[in-house]
Amino acid sequence: MSEIEEENRLNDLLAVLNAGYWEANLTGKSCYFSELLCKIFRMKSPYITFRELSAYFNDDYIVLFQNLIASLLNDEIHELLLPPTYFNKYVATGLNGRLIRTGLIRRTVLEDGSVKCFGYLQLIDKRDAEHRVLKLENKMNSLINQLNSLSVSLQNFLTKHDPLAVTEDIMRKVLNNFNGSRVYIFQFNEDASLQSCTHEVVAEGISSEKNWLQNIPTKDTRWLYEELTSGRPVILNSLDDIPVQGEVERNMLESQDICSMMLAPMYSGKRMIGYMGIDLVCVPRKWTNEDYLWLLSLANIIAICTELYNQKKQSDEDKKYAENNDRLKSAFLANMSHEIRTPLNSIIGFSELLAETEDVEEKKEYASIIQSSNNLLLQLINDIIDISKIESNRLDFIYSDVDVNAILKELTADLKLRLKDKDIEVCLELGLPDCTVYSERNRLMQVIVNLLSNAAKFTEQGKITIGYILRDGMLEFFVQDTGMGIPKDKQSQLFGRFKKLNSVAQGSGLGLFISKTVVERLGGTIQSESEEGVGSVFRFSIPYKVSKTSSAKRKATNPVIVKKDVLSDKPILLVAEDTLPNYKLIEAMLRKEYELVHAKNGLEAVTLFKEKHPALVLMDIKMPEMDGIEALKGIRDLSPDFPVIAVTAYAFEENIREIMNSGFNDYLIKPIRCSALKEKLDAILHN
Repeated sequence: MSEIEEENRLNDLLAVLNAGYWEANLTGKSCYFSELLCKIFRMKSPYITFRELSAYFNDDYIVLFQNLIASLLNDEIHELLLPPTYFNKYVATGLNGRLIRTGLIRRTVLEDGSVKCFGYLQLIDKRDAEHRVLKLENKMNSLINQLNSLSVSLQNFLTKHDPLAVTEDIMRKVLNNFNGSRVYIFQFNEDASLQSCTHEVVAEGISSEKNWLQNIPTKDTRWLYEELTSGRPVILNSLDDIPVQGEVERNMLESQDICSMMLAPMYSGKRMIGYMGIDLVCVPRKWTNEDYLWLLSLANIIAICTELYNQKKQSDEDKKYAENNDRLKSAFLANMSHEIRTPLNSIIGFSELLAETEDVEEKKEYASIIQSSNNLLLQLINDIIDISKIESNRLDFIYSDVDVNAILKELTADLKLRLKDKDIEVCLELGLPDCTVYSERNRLMQVIVNLLSNAAKFTEQGKITIGYILRDGMLEFFVQDTGMGIPKDKQSQLFGRFKKLNSVAQGSGLGLFISKTVVERLGGTIQSESEEGVGSVFRFSIPYKVSKTSSAKRKATNPVIVKKDVLSDKPILLVAEDTLPNYKLIEAMLRKEYELVHAKNGLEAVTLFKEKHPALVLMDIKMPEMDGIEALKGIRDLSPDFPVIAVTAYAFEENIREIMNSGFNDYLIKPIRCSALKEKLDAILHN
């Protein structure tokens, strides 16, 4: 078929449709009109300039024509309906009351930058035009209603404080607008492996499916999930629109009598958190693009506003928690001020009386009170340090081999000594003949000491039992007493922070909270049972991790050759301490058994070590000239195996770890107890 024949056939077809085509060179400002258009505008030539074309318009609509050309240039308009009144009388007479419908089919930008447009023009009867206008008006009204519902929904989220009610109100509007059967929201879990129906509204006579649509594996609806995550709209006019890959989804929908469905994804940031959908039971529907965009907009509003609401709620809760925490801290500080001043008052007051009295019994009594107040003050300070570490997440643990039986025997002996003037029996029940585990010795002792201190504090007579058993791979420790017991209404507060269940008894109210934190960090649990007037039992467990080094294979240490002073025949101890009162304290503790040499800094300690040949060195860490760690290196250069004990006010675990990693044989934390100091010396010097 020749080109002329093809063009003739095209013109015949266009004539039947009362239509023609045009081609405009927007850069050259000229047009080409097909045969029918030439007849409509009664043009002698199909080629015409924009200036010539504007002459066919009524003078009142010349500006409209110019705007039309500008819109084509910017690709802003695709279809227009032009009544006869837009044109001059010559053209309007030929239209005979009919309207012109014109539209853009294609817009092309050529290599030279010029712009060409190709479009159509069709004559439409007035009745047909009125029908089109009415249809367009209905569509516009629907869009306006949808836009209004979007703004109302957003306003409700911003002004009301019940996101659940607002969400369901939006879903009800969607249901009514589409005459749907169900509208629902599904949400994914954190890793999107499961999906659950969290919201649902149903039409009258339609059964709810929400209860059984819970924790559905996402892999069971793989096609649906992939469609949503890929950004492709899920619009099913009927179930026949589902491809073969969605057979599982089709069967699931058929079981619910669903014939038509539309889904829109819901996002939080870049992560899809779920989707909102509507379905129709037993009735198919042809969805439009506008329907989908409206549903998608509502889904986005729900997702965004719900997230904002949750963030605000969390922020309010955080603020309330912070305010409550501030109140607790203020009360805690006020309480600490009282608790610290109480032992300080005893220490200061009885220290003055101790200096004045000559009576031996009074001196013993005053010294005992001062010692007891010192212990209480030290415990308060340790609790304050521990709570600050817990709040900053810096509660460190140094694991090592721990002889559980030895610890319990030591603590039992200490408790018996403390309670010697009370009518209380202290019993020890060891669960194993030998029990060495890999754990944190100091923290384990801290928990046991705390429980024993509470038992001793609240028991006037009867019995305190400490022990452990091995059960299901856990060491279960227990401290049982026959004390006053704990009222039932206060038992739930036992392990809370800043809680004192007995306002009369001394203490910070932090011990059990710290103990619970320590036990949980060790991998165990803690609980209590108590009956008022009968007594209490506290139990806690830690994993039974067998010692990495058995007792039979532990490395034996060589005995230390004790150097003695020639004149006094006492072992020589070198004490490196820059603060004179601290040295005087050590001197008062040890001068009867040892000959002491005082070094005022690390550099002097190394020099005196060469001269005096001591049996052992007590080394302060923070000193002028040269600190204790550097001084240790100097001593070890002279004698690699020489015993050196660190004496420090650094109490944090990371500090102790650094000290022990530096090569010290052992350490003591200030304030120093005389008994602890002598035990350390005996353990090293007498092996």
